[in-house]
Amino acid sequence: MIYDLFYVSQGKAEHWQEFKSRFSNAQLIEDVESLDQIKQKTLTRMFWVVWDDMKVKDDFDFEYRATEWDLEYVHVFKNGNHFNGVTLMPKNAPASNKEFKFRFFINKKEIDIVASDPRSIGSSFDIVFISYYEPYADKNWQRLKSRFPRAKRISNVKGIHQAHLEAAKIVESDMFWVVDGDAHIVEEFNFDYQDPEMYTVHVWRSINPVNDLEYGYGGVKLLPTQMTLDMDMSKPDMTTSISNKFKAVNELSNITAFNTNEFEAWKGAFRECCKLASKTIRAQNEQETNERLARWCSEYGKDRPFGDCAIQGALAGRKYGETNSADPDALRLINDFDWLKEQFNAG
Repeated sequence: MIYDLFYVSQGKAEHWQEFKSRFSNAQLIEDVESLDQIKQKTLTRMFWVVWDDMKVKDDFDFEYRATEWDLEYVHVFKNGNHFNGVTLMPKNAPASNKEFKFRFFINKKEIDIVASDPRSIGSSFDIVFISYYEPYADKNWQRLKSRFPRAKRISNVKGIHQAHLEAAKIVESDMFWVVDGDAHIVEEFNFDYQDPEMYTVHVWRSINPVNDLEYGYGGVKLLPTQMTLDMDMSKPDMTTSISNKFKAVNELSNITAFNTNEFEAWKGAFRECCKLASKTIRAQNEQETNERLARWCSEYGKDRPFGDCAIQGALAGRKYGETNSADPDALRLINDFDWLKEQFNAG
């Protein structure tokens, strides 16, 4: 082994002795808050970092050598299927403490070698039900809690970003599931997603009961906890304000029953169509966006419960989004439910 090897723990380091028995030269660093804590200890020009939430593969031996022309890059190895695992870092790496904290390096080289597997699996993550005066929120909560007793609840916190921030404060896992107050979880969905990509916002598919669209609108989410606590509160779309890494999971999680009264149907459609029309959702597929917007604003589903209100909200949201696409202050208003109620009453 030609580079120093550090085992980084932010908890109880329960797997340290197992790791030490395999790699006797490894050094333990507990309660790491910054990259400098490691740089000050290393005596080699590069050093290995292994986090305590991964299990190093039996056939990985840390004998990898960086080439002379790659010495300036952070080398990131695969952790299961994703490049967020064992890391070989230059002592003089320009990486920031934030990059190190979230293991999302800019000046990096991805090494296509599976060096480890994640210890955590989806079923161990906390579930938080977030409601804001939805008419059937209590029933939806009881239904969720009966199937998944570990679920927690955040109720009636004003502001979508603020509600998710409060949710992140009550969880004890590195990532957490979010279920909206109007969500009916389908029987096949069990919150047991395997091998999630850390530091990535995951969104599952949901069925729209008015227009039968099936995509991420109102779907279950899996969010990175610390990045949610640090999210950009100024962006109108909460989901894409957390991380620049986003994954749409092609699995149905729920029916998003937003059409429970005139205002709820109008509000849900207005907000979504404003975001679609203003193109505020990062990395969206323009053709898909336009097709979804067209369905929302068509006569499709007019005969469904409060379908006509949803269509009216969609049309108003599309107009507002197109008019204010370059005005972030105006777009942020779609997260103010008092303002939305004023717009609904005025229409």
